[in-house]
Amino acid sequence: MTRKLKNNFSSSLNTVSDHCGKKKQVFFALEVLAATKSDTQTLILGHIAYHHAKHGKFNSSASAIAKHLSYSINAVKNGLKKLLEPLEDEKEPLLIESANPSSYSRTLHLNVKHPLGYRLLQSYTQMLNKQQSSHTLRLYPVQLHLFDSKSRYDSRHQHKMLMLQALITSKIKAGKIATRNKRDTYQQSISQLASKLGWAYMTVKALVETMLEVGLLSAVKEKIKHVCKFVFRFKHPVKVKSKKAHSVQLPISAPIERYRDPVI
Repeated sequence: MTRKLKNNFSSSLNTVSDHCGKKKQVFFALEVLAATKSDTQTLILGHIAYHHAKHGKFNSSASAIAKHLSYSINAVKNGLKKLLEPLEDEKEPLLIESANPSSYSRTLHLNVKHPLGYRLLQSYTQMLNKQQSSHTLRLYPVQLHLFDSKSRYDSRHQHKMLMLQALITSKIKAGKIATRNKRDTYQQSISQLASKLGWAYMTVKALVETMLEVGLLSAVKEKIKHVCKFVFRFKHPVKVKSKKAHSVQLPISAPIERYRDPVI
């Protein structure tokens, strides 16, 4: 790993903010992640789906999408290109677009002829209207403001970490609501998390280790029925006496190679 790459990762995680700055998020569905096999495409589609459900269409440039999601412009362009093409063994793409000759922006829509595209639009519309049905996909909110990305050119590990954190956080909240004793934990093994997200075991292991290191969540290891599981809890914020200290400095050099999957 080059020193520059280490520094980029370390600096991007230097701000696990006390909610300083503007809150920025994007939603994703596990069904989309399973279909595209790409975290980049999944978050891009989640961003577009939200605006389509809210405004009836999505007008934006690739650079605007990249800025919101903290991706490189090339990553967004490649992701959009693949989303506008049919997935393997399918006739319809998840996205369709109409040209806008007078602008660099493009008008994008979820393709309601695609079964997943239709369900996704239905799910986002119901979420915005605070409704729910048996056909609603579970949408997980990724809190993009939890890190301050200094470079958008190697941020896949950061996005994956926040997606994992979103999944675990949502499960803790759901468990707390569903149980009478207000359980505030979520038990999962690395293999179980890897299966849910469709990522490699070592990728998820590295993500969990870094997530705990930077303080996004807390967890302890427990051996349950001969299987080693993590018991995740919300991380209680540490009160900082100094008014100037608005973020936590985290000099971390993460094993970035372990985050990489063969599919972009």
